[in-house]
Amino acid sequence: MKKFFITLVALFTATFSINAAAPVKVIFDTDMGNDVDDVVALDMFYKYMDEGAVELLGILSSKREAGSVKFIDAMNTIYGYPNIPIGIAKTYPEEGYVCEDKRLNYADYTVSKHTYPHTIKDWDSVEDGYKLLRKLLSTQEDGSVTLVMVGFSTNLERMIRSTADEHSPLDGKTLLAKKVNKVVIMAGNFHEKKKEYNVYKDHFAAVRFFAECPVPMYFSDVVLGKSTLYPYQTVENGFKYIENHPLVVSFNYYAQMPYNRPLWDPTAVLFAVEGHKGYASLSKSGYVTVDQKSITNFTVDKGSNRYYYIVNDKQRAAIVRRIVELTLRTPKNLQR
Repeated sequence: MKKFFITLVALFTATFSINAAAPVKVIFDTDMGNDVDDVVALDMFYKYMDEGAVELLGILSSKREAGSVKFIDAMNTIYGYPNIPIGIAKTYPEEGYVCEDKRLNYADYTVSKHTYPHTIKDWDSVEDGYKLLRKLLSTQEDGSVTLVMVGFSTNLERMIRSTADEHSPLDGKTLLAKKVNKVVIMAGNFHEKKKEYNVYKDHFAAVRFFAECPVPMYFSDVVLGKSTLYPYQTVENGFKYIENHPLVVSFNYYAQMPYNRPLWDPTAVLFAVEGHKGYASLSKSGYVTVDQKSITNFTVDKGSNRYYYIVNDKQRAAIVRRIVELTLRTPKNLQR
């Protein structure tokens, strides 16, 4: 009996290991260049890929500045993942989009100040974000993709309004419903009744996407991110495996060091890849609306499939520990 039990445990462990080893298929949508927590989030994805936990199918930028794509391409190349396709929101809606700040963003600054290896040779060849999203989803198994959106809703809202094309005969909303299992999103402020950056920067895109997204949405809101801080010591003492690491350059340009930065976007990445258990609990189901002042409201509704994450002090500490541990690793495929 003892031998049988040991064998049974071994079989269960092996089965669990096989299941656990299946990578999470992710498409990452970022506004790289606005806040430096996007760089931490992107670093996390490379480290997850190093350990086989993630298959990063593509990266979309919801910013139109070329520096955003150049920064992402430099990071892909440095970390040894040069073939990850990149898309950018090439055109913006006439209504609801707030113009970019005049201040040079850290992505533009970093790639102009330092020489990094690049993979993309023709920046004009970078695909429109929603079109790349259609292409990527069309090749995936049904229900297999997780979307992680930590910027504006521009690309995804355009996606669900898109029509059949050379990649798929399905309209965008149907294609997304067929291929995507959930959207994990950094957006909203459900506690302070204040507008939130990712929402008001493309207001009408957020209004439509939050209302019409056909799959479950999980929100890591601004209050949660503000309560979990990336320690400045991690920036100052880590990332020394290359000179002028883009993350370090970005942090130093963004504000005068030393400072701790809220982990808005990295929490969304963590929950999307590892799940929220041990790191957060979920709200009741409900629906999310955006009012005329870009303030997000959450209304409990058993029939809805929108949720937001809730954390306590113990979970906040676990989140910070995990993100610091992950990002301090030296990349396995580093290109110097």
